[in-house]
Formats: sequence, structure tokens, C-alpha cells
Amino acid sequence: MNDTQQHPLADGSTVKISRNGNHQYWIGDNGPKMRSVTGLISHIDGDSFGVGLNWGLKMVREHGGDLNAPRRINKESVDIGNHLHEAVDTYIGDGTISEDPVFMAWHKKLGEQDFLASERYVFHPLLLYGGTVDAISMHRSGDVVIHDWKSVEPGSWAKYGSSLRINKDTAQLSAYADALTQMGSVWAPSKGYITYVLRDGSGAEVVEVDLERGSKLFNASRELFLLITGGA
Repeated sequence: MNDTQQHPLADGSTVKISRNGNHQYWIGDNGPKMRSVTGLISHIDGDSFGVGLNWGLKMVREHGGDLNAPRRINKESVDIGNHLHEAVDTYIGDGTISEDPVFMAWHKKLGEQDFLASERYVFHPLLLYGGTVDAISMHRSGDVVIHDWKSVEPGSWAKYGSSLRINKDTAQLSAYADALTQMGSVWAPSKGYITYVLRDGSGAEVVEVDLERGSKLFNASRELFLLITGGA
């Protein structure tokens, strides 16, 4: 399924950006397909197999030997994350406040932000990648701010605050910021924030990221991805 947006540019024009179900992006009607930012950094978790295996075994133990528990819990986590994004997008669009506790945890931290846009498609005209920005806001200082939010398990902030997770999320957000600047968007961010929202709605943590450092992390990751895949 394809979806299309018109993105406003600083020169007063717009650019047509499309995305399909495989998270590929393209410009205009028949532009070449571009990889997503998340795909280009998917290999950063070098020990993800071991981490995933240990987590799966723990879930099986905690659920009385149920071998389907890891798959079920993972789906529930994805559903919570998707619901959060939908609720926030609706709130930014028309001010509707969801009663969902996960949304309310987000709203307590960020509900007073002056949001300019949400769920916006972006692309980098030189590096040829695309992505979807969770939201863009105007800081009280006048700076344009780019946002990303992640839903995480309660009690796991130590894990999600680890350097590996922060580095990966920073690379993702910074790639979006670079794309907005290079494509000549009307929104050129100078600040970036990642909000980690606990899946039980008990709280949220906002982390400001170093966009310059994150850009270096993303570019290094992209180069490694292309070497691994042979550019295919």
C-alpha cells in the first residue's frame, strides 16, 4: 500500500514524497526507490541475536514455559508503540486527548510543545534515503526541534539508556534532521529530542541528542551497511 505527502520547502514550493508497505521512499511519480533510515541502521545491534535469545528464554520461563510468549509479547509491544504514534499524531493534528495511559505519560512531558507537524516523510537528495519523522516543534528559543518517541518496558530504562541504544536512536533522529536540511524543508531543525515512554504509562524520559555526533554515527553506519550488502 502506497501513501503520498506533499512536503513544504523553504523556497515556497512543495515536493511529493511517497512510501510503500516495505518502507521504501521515492520522489515524484516514478522516482527511484530509496532505503529507509531504519533499514540502514538495522545492523548496529551487533549482539542482537544473543540479546533476543536471552530475552525470549526469560519470557518463556516467566510465562510457565509458554513457547509462544515471546512472539505474543513482542506483538503487544509493537501494538502499544503504534497506538502511541497514532494517538500523538491525532493530538497534534486536532487536539484530541486520548485517555490511553501511555499517551498520557507522553502528554505530561510534551503536551505543551508548539508542534508544527507530525508523521512527515523526508528524504536526503544526496545520500538517497528516506524516513518518517515523528514530529517537529518550535522551541521557545525559536529553534526548530525534531522529535522521536519510543515505547519501552517499565523498569528497563537502564537498558534503554545504554550507550548502544542511545547511539542507534541518535543516529536515526540525526539522519532525519540532515534530510530535512538537505532537502530544503521549511523546517530545518537545530535541536533533537528522543522521548522514551514506559509501556505501562507510568512515566516518560526525554533525552536531548547531539545531532552533529548522531550524523557521524549514521553516516558510518550507512557506509558499513553498503559494504556488508555490496550496495545492493
